[in-house]
Amino acid sequence: MAGEAGKPRTVLLATEKAFAKDAVDKIEAAFKEASYTMVKLENYKGKDDLLAAVAAVDGMIIRSDIVDAAVLEKAEKLKIVVRAGAGYDNIDLKACESKD
Repeated sequence: MAGEAGKPRTVLLATEKAFAKDAVDKIEAAFKEASYTMVKLENYKGKDDLLAAVAAVDGMIIRSDIVDAAVLEKAEKLKIVVRAGAGYDNIDLKACESKD
């Protein structure tokens, strides 16, 4: 997203297990200050829900959710995936590297 300051951004907060309310409040405040739109997909039940939600986002924040080639293919505008937690074994790095 560097070099494109001031453009509207949409970030997906996606998790099968809800984030702590305090964390979500802080994320929302930061996004409001940056004029970003946050879309929440919490407690979703299937991958189809995630695939539908990523279609129009510039970034996404996940926990243990799987970001694989199928997710990246649907997320045409996606520029960044942030993993809230330790590790990145749930993110297909090779698929990320091959994304335009």
